[in-house]
Amino acid sequence: MTENRDVVCKAEYEPPADELEQQVADVMAEVLGVDLVGRRDSFYDFGGTSLAAIRICARIERRLGLKVDPAWLLEYDELADFAEQIRVGAE
Repeated sequence: MTENRDVVCKAEYEPPADELEQQVADVMAEVLGVDLVGRRDSFYDFGGTSLAAIRICARIERRLGLKVDPAWLLEYDELADFAEQIRVGAE
């Protein structure tokens, strides 16, 4: 069941800024069971756990072919920061 983002996050929704952020947001929303993830939303606001981080990273790797360390999501918990870390890690 998908939960409405506004029930969990009180911050105003800021849409993903580019294609990578959108793809990562889609995966995060799918795994975390919410309808949307904005670029300044924290993984922890949605009840993110280490197991969810592993699932998110595995799906990103499968879909985008990029190596993603779950520790990145645990440290860079906002979508925009996590996507930037993926970019840096892919270089």
